[in-house]
Amino acid sequence: MNNNEFEYSEKTKRRVRIFKRILSFIVLILAIATMVALFYVKKEKMRVRLFFSLLQYIAMSIVLISPRLLKKFANFEVPVEVHISVTAFAFLGLVLGDGLNFYGKIGWWDSLLHFTSGIILSFIALWLLQMLILRRKYLFMHRALLYIFVVAFSLAVGAVWELCEYTVDDIFHTNNQQYMATTRATIVSSDDEPLEGHDALADTMKDLALDLAGAILVVCYECSKKEITQYYVLKKD
Repeated sequence: MNNNEFEYSEKTKRRVRIFKRILSFIVLILAIATMVALFYVKKEKMRVRLFFSLLQYIAMSIVLISPRLLKKFANFEVPVEVHISVTAFAFLGLVLGDGLNFYGKIGWWDSLLHFTSGIILSFIALWLLQMLILRRKYLFMHRALLYIFVVAFSLAVGAVWELCEYTVDDIFHTNNQQYMATTRATIVSSDDEPLEGHDALADTMKDLALDLAGAILVVCYECSKKEITQYYVLKKD
């Protein structure tokens, strides 16, 4: 990708740096506090919880530096809008959701993130189309096909995510798909009891429905913009 495709003002760059530094500072403090706690906590269940939280903070650190790594090793520049959206989402999911156990403490936290992910993925789909247009002189895409692609992209990524959650739950005996009746937290204990029958599918179906709702919201927003044809769709002369 040409590095000149994305140009931002110094004010925007400064705000992004401040945003990332604040998140980096929060993650660093949480990681240090967690490592210190690991030396003092003796209960195995609590140690597992702390170690799991530490892994989430490490994953968040990787997200924060990912644009720099992509630019250095793949010569790929991530747009600021995409990076900020993904970073904020990762912070809500990895740091607050798993690290600080918001999934277990706040019943609607998982639903909020899935609805938000549907919105973010839809804008990423539009960005990918825009990149395709920038690379090609002529491209025609009907409005209806554009909207179908946005919704399909969001649902496809959401479905792959559910497959990943199922795989992780199966291997590590976690509760990413929230199939436990006694807790909504990611880390479970031997005392927790699973849901049975149709109820065990409810969380997965709800997550996909929220992905769909987020995508439809973006489509409705794009429908209200008269410039969408010029911005995302170039017609042949």
